[in-house]
Amino acid sequence: LKSHPNFDENIQFVLDLASNSLQAPTLNNLIQSEQNYGIKSEKAVLEKPLIQEVKQMLIQLKITASVRTRKDGLMEVRSNSFGSVYGRTTQELQEKLTKKLRESKKRTKQSQPMRKKSKRPTLANFYDTYYLPSKTDEKLAESTLKGIRYNFSFVLKSGFADKPLDFYQPKDIREFLYSIEETRKRQLVQGLLNNIFKYALALDMVEKNPCVNIVKTKHETNVGTAFSFAEQKEFFKNLFADKTISYQKKCYLVYVYLTGTRRNEALSVCVDDQQENQEVLHVHGTKTQSSDRYMPLFPLVRKLLDSLSPIDGKYFPFSQFVADTTFKKYGKPHKLHHLRHTFGTIQICVNKMDAKTVSLYMGHSDVQTTLRIYTHPEQLNRAVFLNGKLTESEKLEHLKREYAEVLEMIKNFIK
Repeated sequence: LKSHPNFDENIQFVLDLASNSLQAPTLNNLIQSEQNYGIKSEKAVLEKPLIQEVKQMLIQLKITASVRTRKDGLMEVRSNSFGSVYGRTTQELQEKLTKKLRESKKRTKQSQPMRKKSKRPTLANFYDTYYLPSKTDEKLAESTLKGIRYNFSFVLKSGFADKPLDFYQPKDIREFLYSIEETRKRQLVQGLLNNIFKYALALDMVEKNPCVNIVKTKHETNVGTAFSFAEQKEFFKNLFADKTISYQKKCYLVYVYLTGTRRNEALSVCVDDQQENQEVLHVHGTKTQSSDRYMPLFPLVRKLLDSLSPIDGKYFPFSQFVADTTFKKYGKPHKLHHLRHTFGTIQICVNKMDAKTVSLYMGHSDVQTTLRIYTHPEQLNRAVFLNGKLTESEKLEHLKREYAEVLEMIKNFIK
């Protein structure tokens, strides 16, 4: 060992550590040793992982704080709630912080005045006894009622519906909403809670609505896009050529394209929906009561339905899953609902149909929805739309020719 070139320096390093009160070396000792003896410190290896470990522990405890390593090797966690807490290991820091959390909760509980027992129903009981029955009586579409039930089931599973109605404060609602990460889900739950408490206020079950002053959740909605004419031709070409997909399933997608109906509206179409000498089509709305509507039974749509053999009166007797998976095989990156967007865009931008009429055909409650979503001719053919050499009438003629080509493909497909 004595023949080792660094023998004397290493021996001196060990002796120095041993003389340091016979304690294990801290990060500070190792730093000093590196400077005195040229021995590599483990600080760079240990410090960063340790800080990350402490930060992860703080996330689990839901504590907002900063973390740093002091010169003496101690880890310091500093927060507005507890001040500074010191420790050499994550476990030591966690034990100290957990103790401070318990003490803080105990002080908060002791400082809160005792609440009197409420005679009001819990949020869950009010929903079951009053709110949901009232919505059922309004004869909302089943899909809307299903959405209400689904969103409230989320509130129930979260354990947020077990307090009496008059115990809820704006702070409680706000904290619960911000515990929901997905902004769309948060938006839906906020709307539902607001409607429930608004109804409770109308029934004198609460003195005020705790949701009324809470800022509305913002969510960027993707309204979808129409298929370009090139995409339409490619989609129908590949769909019609696929022998593994039944004629009936192919016709379902064509029907959505030609009528602009929603997925479930198309699935529910039956023989009795062709009315008044087969000139009118009854569309059973699935979104709201107002979406139940009538529209012309276009000749090509009538030809399509006449080519089918209904089963128990239904033209498309299969599930939502079958409809979605059939579309996805050739419709990506679009969604099935984008066929509806394509119908609306073509009627307004190519056929130049009045927006109010298109709104009625599509079951919109407000014509502004139609104007906002379906007035984008650039989606049908961007190159033509941006061609400055073409007049508006020339652009329109180009779009009309392309639409006629798609309709010709469909005519040749129908048996």
